[in-house]
Amino acid sequence: MTRARSDAPTLLSVVIPAYNVEHYIAASLESALSQPRSDEMEIIVIDDGSTDRTLERIREVQRTERGKNIHVIHQENRGVSAARNRAIAQASSRYIGFLDSDDVWSADFTARIMPLLDRSAADIVEFNVGIINSNGKVIDKVKLIDQATIGPRRCDLSALLDFARVYQVFPAARVYKRELWDGIEFPAGRVYEDASAIPLVYARARSLYRLADELYFYRRRAGSITTRATPYTVTSLAVCAEETLQRCNGGVLDPFWLAMFHKVFSYACFQAARVDTPAFDESLQIIEATAARYRLFAANRTDTPGELRFHRRIVADRRWFQAKRIVKRALGMELRAPVATPRALAPGDLSGKPAANP
Repeated sequence: MTRARSDAPTLLSVVIPAYNVEHYIAASLESALSQPRSDEMEIIVIDDGSTDRTLERIREVQRTERGKNIHVIHQENRGVSAARNRAIAQASSRYIGFLDSDDVWSADFTARIMPLLDRSAADIVEFNVGIINSNGKVIDKVKLIDQATIGPRRCDLSALLDFARVYQVFPAARVYKRELWDGIEFPAGRVYEDASAIPLVYARARSLYRLADELYFYRRRAGSITTRATPYTVTSLAVCAEETLQRCNGGVLDPFWLAMFHKVFSYACFQAARVDTPAFDESLQIIEATAARYRLFAANRTDTPGELRFHRRIVADRRWFQAKRIVKRALGMELRAPVATPRALAPGDLSGKPAANP
């Protein structure tokens, strides 16, 4: 049974969609519950019809003393967009953060974030992201924020164009004022759904606060939607690109929406280059259909190229991906699903250094 909510107000609602992540969900929840001021968070977990032991793992953590602020909703499988949308609708705090069920926060996440939320420092707080493998070892990082740009910033056209240039749209790399999400949902039935929702949220924001710290750790693993490209992937991105184009209405944000269109379309081409050979022609047709709609749009504009050039890039990228795939197979470097629950993440894991022996 889901625990009743406390009447005490919370500062941050944490949205966690979960589907078949029995090996990782406990570590994800513990990374939030072990934070300073964790009692000022409500953690909303949507079990999206998991068929493994994910829900059982969630309940085990919920039954602990620290798990009293976990609210669990179990629903039939409807996809990550529907799960996030439902959690956002349930959120009651002034701010919203996202934590994917196989990822973790840094140990000092709330120590860095909460003081900014206390004083309503910005509509959106941004930070950098590390990448870990299945065992929790840091293997890479994603740099969204340069050290030279930290601190407060107006979310004006210049800031929006910087956002489009970097084009890192995953929800969990920020904390948001709850009101920014009113009327905005992740589109159901798509992958890369964040490419649609997050730019809309940014277009509403008036202020940003930028931190160069790596406060979030994304887990790269087999089975995630980003490890394999399909025509479905390409279609999702193509639809998002066309929706972005439709937001160009002669207003002051047209440069932002045009920049976002070119980024999303470029990424759709990138994914088309990665699909398996039997699906390549279908994926290329999807790209060409979007390019044709763009030509009609651009015919009456002077602020964007009249033609999209993409064929050579797709061919070059495809040759590179095919060669890379052959090398990975030969060296046995392809991602594989875990066969056992990994150990809890130690401080040494998140620093990229070996942990001390117990």
